Amino acid sequence: MADTTIRIPVEVRDHLAALAADRGTTIGQLVAALARPARTRQQIRESYEHDRDYLAVNLVPGLSDEDAERGLAILADIKRSASAP
Repeated sequence: MADTTIRIPVEVRDHLAALAADRGTTIGQLVAALARPARTRQQIRESYEHDRDYLAVNLVPGLSDEDAERGLAILADIKRSASAP
């Protein structure tokens, strides 16, 4: 992949540098990650359904959509707490 230069304000560059440093990566790697194709809503839904079905069959018999949503919220809280300074 060829490198290229883009013009951005200094404040944006500094912010990207800080984000990259926090994530242990480079600005280039951060921008590349941001530019990857995002999943469609359908792909996200299919992935969610697949994971929920796996949990319901293998770990939590009778898992409902409400249980799965609450579990996702709990995991998000745990991740936020773990990354807090």
